[in-house]
Amino acid sequence: MPEREGTPFELEIPAKAKYVGLARLLAGSIARRMHFSEESIDDLKLAISEVCTNAIVHTGNGEGEKPPILVRYLAGKGFITVEVKDQGPGFDPSCILDREREGLISKGFGIPLIKSLVDVFECDSHPQAGTTVTITKFLKPEKDEL
Repeated sequence: MPEREGTPFELEIPAKAKYVGLARLLAGSIARRMHFSEESIDDLKLAISEVCTNAIVHTGNGEGEKPPILVRYLAGKGFITVEVKDQGPGFDPSCILDREREGLISKGFGIPLIKSLVDVFECDSHPQAGTTVTITKFLKPEKDEL
């Protein structure tokens, strides 16, 4: 997680789609208490759904029960950062960038969608060591204050 000060929260969810809502719910509750706009909260929750769904699909080694997904939250002055870690086979993140540039993303909107919904997107992945995706959303001033 980036070096920022804030209040950390941690949630471990089973690698099953029905538990993604818990990760979304906690993020929405934190962001709402921080006075994020409803639009920003919706964007954050959608991004978390995409990140968690990717983690669920790719975690584990394909045998037996999938290991849990770790979701960490850091709520600080004017931002919320969410880190999602799976225990999958990992991959080379530069492949995604190459495929995005060439318009070859084939499994849906995933990463391009996530990037459009958040202010900062980071992906750290290593072969056989899993993948950690970190997203950050900054608190924007209300439109009336601009």
